[in-house]
Amino acid sequence: MLDRSRKKKVYSKKIKRLRRGIVITVVAACLIPTCICVILSVRYDRLNAKYKQSTADLEWYRQRYGSELSILSAVQPDVNEDNVPDAEAGGFEQDYADVDTSGALNPEDIEGTRYVYLTFDDGPSIYTEEILDILKENDVKATFFVCGKPDAKYVDAYKRIVDEGHTLGMHSYSHKYGEIYSSLDSFKEDFDKLRIFLYETTGVWAKYYRFPGGSSNAVSKVDIKELENFLEGTDATFYDWNISAKDDKAGNTKESIYANIVDNVPKFKHCIVLMHDAADKRSTVDALPDIIRDIKAMDDTVIVPITDNTLPVQHIK
Repeated sequence: MLDRSRKKKVYSKKIKRLRRGIVITVVAACLIPTCICVILSVRYDRLNAKYKQSTADLEWYRQRYGSELSILSAVQPDVNEDNVPDAEAGGFEQDYADVDTSGALNPEDIEGTRYVYLTFDDGPSIYTEEILDILKENDVKATFFVCGKPDAKYVDAYKRIVDEGHTLGMHSYSHKYGEIYSSLDSFKEDFDKLRIFLYETTGVWAKYYRFPGGSSNAVSKVDIKELENFLEGTDATFYDWNISAKDDKAGNTKESIYANIVDNVPKFKHCIVLMHDAADKRSTVDALPDIIRDIKAMDDTVIVPITDNTLPVQHIK
């Protein structure tokens, strides 16, 4: 009798444990999918909100500036392939303003780490992929001030710039000085066209701008202050440079480009370096690995892309 009673108790405990296990399993089976659904729902709502906001921003921009531009209606700029400088096409030969930046942002003005911003104008080009490969190999992020090139062969380059964590900036759609700077309306039209083109190509609403020829160019028929005020109204900031590779000067070489950059970096604590990404800039590509290596070897020096926290270097005051 005693053994039978013990057996019943043991059996009863097993039944209770089994029931408890079944209940826990059923509850978990109900809760886990519910939690997953809630998490996915929250993520969906966030993504949907971002999408709606981006769409609203684009629509607001079009309504405000009367732009009906789209990547489908974008017209190939009337320039030679890869934006090779062409005096007759207008403006490409004047990408440097002769300004004195020697007194700007000297080491005594800014304490601590030296920040170096490598920037590339005029791309994409036949060398963009190679430049991106070099940056990737050296674990460096840069900033690309690009032009509008809807040719299918450049689509991947625009996307890769963004996908690999580089900053996508604007450098005018056409890069035609005579057209861009002929009036405020012409500048706005060119700016709108590029910004929307980049948004529809990469999903990035670009916020950083570099004037062709810099803000101190002597070509613009419009007061640069008017153009600056326009940019401020579109939540865009313009950036010039205080170190130039001078890679569009006649007779430039890999060695001269290297020296123009590396020899001048120690003069500043905040270095915005101007280089070019164009079909006739092979020497810039060849010099880039050595430039990166020797800048990274400098004490308390880092190479970073332009962000919202970057102090702009601007030639005009």
